[in-house]
Amino acid sequence: MITLKIKDIEKLKKKIGKNNLLIVCGLCPYWNFSVDEIDNLAKRLDAEILKLPAICNRPEIDIKNLNDYDNILVFSCGAGIQIVAETIDMEVIPVVDTTGIGAKLKDNVEIYCKACGNCILDLTAGICPIARCPKSLYNGPCGGVQDGNCELGDRKCVWVLIFERMKKFNQLDDFIKVRIPEMR
Repeated sequence: MITLKIKDIEKLKKKIGKNNLLIVCGLCPYWNFSVDEIDNLAKRLDAEILKLPAICNRPEIDIKNLNDYDNILVFSCGAGIQIVAETIDMEVIPVVDTTGIGAKLKDNVEIYCKACGNCILDLTAGICPIARCPKSLYNGPCGGVQDGNCELGDRKCVWVLIFERMKKFNQLDDFIKVRIPEMR
């Protein structure tokens, strides 16, 4: 699922008028936020909600009385925001930032992929250090690892996870190889 983070509400309020339309994609926003959270956001932004099916599938966007709205706000990933912008003849304002691709872990969504276009999962035993390390370290752990844990203290170091997995699959010779990022 695409992971999203709500932008600073106070900054958004400075950009918008009093009569706004919040277009909400029917997919990813609801993986990241509850219906109540989205409804509350709409109220805080003085916005009526128009829920569309998967915007990335380019549904028909028919907004009656488009000119009645001061602003069109979009609650979707970056692709959905751009599709809405291409479709309607009005400026659109994103209300979220796309932060990556994630998976549910208990009650949270954890980012597992940054969609960087330079996948190295075949070199790191199927674990992405770019997305899962807070520093996006490409060639091993930082100096802050303590007892196998990230210095942030809220998770096991991703490079320890990679090491353990590569050891399990008898790939430790590959673990110590230097990985040079491809430039695109």
